[in-house]
Amino acid sequence: MKRLVCVVEGEGEVAAIPNLCARVMAYLGVQGWVVDPEPIRRKRSALVDARHPRPRRPCREDEVVKAMVLAQRRPRPGNAVLLLCDEDEDCAAVWGPDATRVMRRLGAGVALMAVHEYETWLLLSRPDAELLAAGVAVPVSGRGAKGTMRKLVPDYSPTVHQLQETRRIDIGFLRERSESFDKLVRSIAELCGVPAMPLA
Repeated sequence: MKRLVCVVEGEGEVAAIPNLCARVMAYLGVQGWVVDPEPIRRKRSALVDARHPRPRRPCREDEVVKAMVLAQRRPRPGNAVLLLCDEDEDCAAVWGPDATRVMRRLGAGVALMAVHEYETWLLLSRPDAELLAAGVAVPVSGRGAKGTMRKLVPDYSPTVHQLQETRRIDIGFLRERSESFDKLVRSIAELCGVPAMPLA
């Protein structure tokens, strides 16, 4: 079996992202691949180069290389690597291709950002009626998404709730509502060598 290793920034994503990637693989009908249950965690400051002005900041090339090497030198090495971090105030269209370029010098890999943050995907995965009933403005802007999640999940904490909220995601529904999530699905399809079903 081939292995997909994830590189994540948040503590809650250590459990959530492997679960999400495995569900995306099932959605895509991927065969012969598994997701490594133990992602590599890197601080955002080790992934985004703060020496450059926002929003067009590139990756930290040395740190992206380190993450790739770690993934490939595991007892069960990764055949492909997915690197994910929050966009925040940066530009996914600058950072993602830059980090992907660095990764592909060493092997199969894709880097992308959740726009604006991972919780934005969690919010957009909820039907509009459910969001409105909780007092969440529609369309969802994504700004301050962690705080907005507390309207839906009292005392929301990424380390406590991110995995259970991730399990609620309808992959096809969220693809329609989030370009960055659709990019995640298409990236996993590319890494695993399968076509991504077109959006309706």
